[in-house]
Amino acid sequence: MKKATVLLFVLLAGVYAYGFAEGGHWEIGGHYSYWSIDVISSWAEDNLVSEFDDFDPKKGKLDFDSHGNNYGIELRYFPKGKNGSFSIGFSYERNNFLSDVTGTYTESDGNGNQAKVEADGTINLYPHSFNVNLRWEIAPRARIHPYIGLGFGFGVQDGKYVLHTKTTTYYQGNTQISESIEEKTLKQVLDELKEEGNEFPVGFF
Repeated sequence: MKKATVLLFVLLAGVYAYGFAEGGHWEIGGHYSYWSIDVISSWAEDNLVSEFDDFDPKKGKLDFDSHGNNYGIELRYFPKGKNGSFSIGFSYERNNFLSDVTGTYTESDGNGNQAKVEADGTINLYPHSFNVNLRWEIAPRARIHPYIGLGFGFGVQDGKYVLHTKTTTYYQGNTQISESIEEKTLKQVLDELKEEGNEFPVGFF
């Protein structure tokens, strides 16, 4: 990762020096976005809490409050000047995926015995990447013009989840309560899922 970062900055410095020598045009820009959507509910029901393996919506519920944001900054160079049709951009992107998880599940045997599971936790993913993209402007002198782009980048997947589970068992008039707190990094989760033959739904980050 460090070698790739150094290589990117060396490439950027070379393009910057070339731009001054050839009289090209530089632009800098940034962006920010916020979103809210539940994209992991089915995966979490199947993989997150082992006590919910046989989850039945009639016996409980799982709630997800998923939200996050993205921001980035880009430096773009036009070799032929401001109205040139071709440009190359260098950017840094940061994504933050946040999800609050809560759930309850009750299992009864029909004889008054019961097991109730309560879970709450958080899932935090924060991948970031360095990117290079090539862009060809169509009618670059027009006020509004489309473009064709091609880009690639490299980055790291980073994150963790923390889960608190409380199980209350009622059996033959006796009550037993057990609690556990589990914390794992994204790498640990991905390794475990890979061993189990499951795929992580947001691996495309």
